[in-house]
Amino acid sequence: MRALSIPKLFAGIEISEFDLHPDGTKAVCCVNRGKNWELAILDLKRGGLSRFLAGDQSLTSPQYSPDGSDVMFQTDFQGDEDHDIVVASVNGRQQRKITDGVADNFNPEFSPDGQRVAFLSNRKGDIENIYMIGSRGGKMTRLTDEKLPVRAIAWSPDGAKIAYQTGIGDEDYVSVVDVERRKTTRLLSKGDVEYGLTNGSGPVSPWSTDGRSLLFVSNESDSVDIGSIDLRTRKRKWVARSKNEKYQPQWSPDGSALAYLEVEDPDIVVKLKTGKKTVTVSPSDGASRQLRWSPNGDRVYFINSSAVRKTEVYAATTASRAITELHPVSPPRSQLSYPKLIRFKSFDGRRIPALLYLPKDTSRRAGIVLPHGGPEDQTVNEWDQLVQMITDKGYAVIEPNYRGSTGYGRRFLHLHDKDLGGGDVLDTVYAGKYMLEQGLAEKDKLAYWGASYSGFTCMMALTKYPDMWAAGVSIVGFFDWATEIESERGYLQAYDHKKMGDPKKDPEFFRERSPINFLQNINAPLLMTASSQDVRCPPTESRAVVARLKKLGKTFEYHEYKDEGHWPRKRKNLMDLYLRSVRFLEKHVPR
Repeated sequence: MRALSIPKLFAGIEISEFDLHPDGTKAVCCVNRGKNWELAILDLKRGGLSRFLAGDQSLTSPQYSPDGSDVMFQTDFQGDEDHDIVVASVNGRQQRKITDGVADNFNPEFSPDGQRVAFLSNRKGDIENIYMIGSRGGKMTRLTDEKLPVRAIAWSPDGAKIAYQTGIGDEDYVSVVDVERRKTTRLLSKGDVEYGLTNGSGPVSPWSTDGRSLLFVSNESDSVDIGSIDLRTRKRKWVARSKNEKYQPQWSPDGSALAYLEVEDPDIVVKLKTGKKTVTVSPSDGASRQLRWSPNGDRVYFINSSAVRKTEVYAATTASRAITELHPVSPPRSQLSYPKLIRFKSFDGRRIPALLYLPKDTSRRAGIVLPHGGPEDQTVNEWDQLVQMITDKGYAVIEPNYRGSTGYGRRFLHLHDKDLGGGDVLDTVYAGKYMLEQGLAEKDKLAYWGASYSGFTCMMALTKYPDMWAAGVSIVGFFDWATEIESERGYLQAYDHKKMGDPKKDPEFFRERSPINFLQNINAPLLMTASSQDVRCPPTESRAVVARLKKLGKTFEYHEYKDEGHWPRKRKNLMDLYLRSVRFLEKHVPR
């Protein structure tokens, strides 16, 4: 069978987010042509994309001012996540940095009159709170003093208030702050329940057009549903409920219709609700994100891809159509693998959902366990070059959505509380056992590939269940809870303390969950990579492991990307990472 063309797999322009111009004719987009994230202008009618601003730093989170005369965005250097906020004229000729280079300043939002900018910053105590500054710079004001990270913000239509969400994904709550008085009112809060404004990353647009009510998402009934709260009476009502999780709710400009994303595992679809009628307007398969209404409310725009279809921007009224052609060169679909949604039985009898990819030629009988990072994330049906590269070599791939994953309700999400590196790791191990039991892989032909949190679970699996694996690949992971918590960003420290506890109070538990203490058990050859600018899983974690592996005489390879943060932004580095992974697996997994 003809091998996949790697250049075709990586050809084209990536797009991560966009904002619509007030006149509805164009959008400013965050795109990657291969070197770095930059800004481009998308003609919404013709689909053409023109370069707007680019540079040595990544340019992300673009937003038009309310009158369309300026574009605001955030920058950081080599993925170090110390962002600054810049406002540029719509022609790009005048640019002014309105933050001061102190700490991380991100998620900027213009006030409705365009005169002020609200943003998040960790400049006090390394915990994100809301700050405000003039859109041309000037005095900075802190609006909130939350002890846990603020995660999402949205101005009220009159510019008098900002709604926001606080927490780390555990008993999150929703509040409103009066901008002038800096007085905060908590609206939604309850034990053993999460409340939010959007659920996941993406546009935050919860306000009703008259500013009297606020959309929210909550898992009060286990799955994440959409509700509305009246700010005066505090009366709540549910506006979209089902067994599925939901994201990014937003009213149309005239308030007559509701748009939102809904998980229909393994896809994420766009739904429009008018009165009692709800319709799906996205493609029949794939994962949709970055949902936005057009300024006049006649359609919605979003980004969509699937396992066999690269990412494009879509427009939809009652049906959808791609309005971009960002990837004119692509491998034939006949060469690509498409996932099957399965459920396998784990150690405690619980059935764990997973995506299973089979190679075109199944004769090799080799398999790869490839869990998502996070840990609170969900593997869905979306474009992923690595999976296609691996299946092209004859491996079956299983992507388990282990306990603690999003997308399956609150009970499933919180199964990992005080147990990170325990039941979730076992779920991934049992995903490998499923492949062996089903004859998809032979005993000496099973490998594990993980990145970020699953870089950690990979090392846990290799040290705790060493005889299962022919090879392991651990990308930008962490391996010692004590040193990781000491050196990571404040929002991650808050997450780890809430989810796991304090290493100083229970050192033995954290030692048992730190794979660096059990490297002597590893039998499988290991590939590790780290990134020099990573603030989430600092490279010191990987360097410490490498030093011990050398002393132990283990078989391993190590590479560090000097010009990257947590995940590669430069295409040459992403291609190198994936090719390096495939070469390593080919070398160490027997044929």
